[in-house]
Amino acid sequence: ATFVLMVRSPSRERDREENRRRVPREHARGDNERNHRRNRDYDRRCSRSRERDRPSESSWQRREDEGSGRRQEGGGGGNLALSDLMPPANTIQEGSVVSIKPFGAFVQLDGFRKQGLVHISQLAPQRVDAVEDIVRMSDRVKVKVLPGDHEQPDKLALSMKQVDQKTGADLGDGGGRVARRSRDGDDESGNYTWGLQPLEHDEPCEAGGPSAPKEQANFEVTGKLAEATNKVNGVTLKWSEPHDAMKPSKHWRLYVFKGKEELEPYHIHRMSAYLLGRERRVCDIPLDHPSCSSQHAVLQFRLTQKIERGDDGESRVSKLVRPYLMDLGSTNGSFINGEQQEAQRYVELLHQDVLRFGYSSREYVLLNADG
Repeated sequence: ATFVLMVRSPSRERDREENRRRVPREHARGDNERNHRRNRDYDRRCSRSRERDRPSESSWQRREDEGSGRRQEGGGGGNLALSDLMPPANTIQEGSVVSIKPFGAFVQLDGFRKQGLVHISQLAPQRVDAVEDIVRMSDRVKVKVLPGDHEQPDKLALSMKQVDQKTGADLGDGGGRVARRSRDGDDESGNYTWGLQPLEHDEPCEAGGPSAPKEQANFEVTGKLAEATNKVNGVTLKWSEPHDAMKPSKHWRLYVFKGKEELEPYHIHRMSAYLLGRERRVCDIPLDHPSCSSQHAVLQFRLTQKIERGDDGESRVSKLVRPYLMDLGSTNGSFINGEQQEAQRYVELLHQDVLRFGYSSREYVLLNADG
């Protein structure tokens, strides 16, 4: 018998081990390359799809024009296309309050997708302690688009105090300085002159002519003494009762409504005048809303005479104590049946008149209990 002795070479064993190690690495390298090519092809297909679906500048302009045309035809409302562009600066827009924060209110403008912020300092001309005192959710408001900030061009800043919320007129940067209107609707803004004006010099008289008369001393009443005597609890009143002031003979009531809630009424037949305002040291009817002045208005009863003609044709003089309201130059005005009244002028009140002061939501209804 012949025996063959097989001896393994150490070098051959090392080669086999190296081959076993090389094969997995080559397979792994091939898998990575295939995955890389697959991801690269997928990215190319996605980029082509996005470029194909992306509208050109002309198509964007065409869509914007079509959307504006639909808004003009439909008059607002409906499912109209919203613009992603920013509204032009210094323009008056209309929108709805969609969010209320401690620092202001967010307004969704009509026809625009962008929401703007009305800062608490831009809600009203006077100081505002709480945003809820001026606006509530879903309120329709008129705002002015303020110029954008170069550092934050995507932020949209709005202002309510620079826009008349009733007419939508632009009040300028000094918002709240609205020209008062009388009860007849006449605008008195033309009676005022703004800015520095040149001094008016007297025309020089001709040589040898008579000189202009000198101004004489004025000894009329200045009102300082009356002001010193018209103090109550250390506060000087802005008005004094007229000579025909008198307590009413009828039982007048002032019913207060806050929304749909009825509050405690005021019995206003016990005195000849009632002062309304935020200064509780002198006011008989307190107005706690921040938009009201310290001495906002006065409700005065006066004895009046009217000539009435009877059925027989004869005229008779009737004397009756009637209620009047006078705004004491308040910042935000007094309203009778929704119309703002002229300051420092008595306006007669009638049965069932509705009074409102400043931006307060409370309504005061004047009723005669004997009527």
